[in-house]
Amino acid sequence: MFAYVEDVSAWEPWQRDYRYGALYVFPPPGVIEPVDTLRARYDPVSAATCQAHISFSEPLPGPLRDESLDELAATCQGFAAFDVAYGPLRTFLPHPGVVYEIQPQDRLRALCDALHATSPFSGVVPKRGDVAFHMTIAELISVDRTSELVSELAGRVPQGVFRCQAVEYALPDAGFRFRRLALLPLGRGSG
Repeated sequence: MFAYVEDVSAWEPWQRDYRYGALYVFPPPGVIEPVDTLRARYDPVSAATCQAHISFSEPLPGPLRDESLDELAATCQGFAAFDVAYGPLRTFLPHPGVVYEIQPQDRLRALCDALHATSPFSGVVPKRGDVAFHMTIAELISVDRTSELVSELAGRVPQGVFRCQAVEYALPDAGFRFRRLALLPLGRGSG
């Protein structure tokens, strides 16, 4: 169904976990472009791998098959679309990086947990369950640069709200650049 990279030996060890992709929330047009501009300026290496996004799931442990994609889509249909606020900026020191704070964490966590309970994630032990959902501006920077950048950007970056209407499946190519391949729309459910 999807074309997976056969030889991932050139990838960094952590990148290999993403061989079969993962699920993300991508901001809509009008929001994604200014955040992509910040990413390109302050962390061009990360910006080159993926558009601005909220990392939403653990990496998939195996190829995503038609029936698995259907199960993920059905799970998303059980959740109503909701507003996502991005900003202000925050860090996760002592880990380097500058990110947008994202709310509502509880709605995002409920949807994420429901998706992780599906068969495509069978056997996956969530490693990031205690990490707050966020949208990264810069991650491949030093701790010192993290502090400088937070001060430099405070009050000078766009913040706002966008409607989360879908989760998306994205998969890296041989150069570890993520392509958005499947849209999983949220439904009218109350989940």
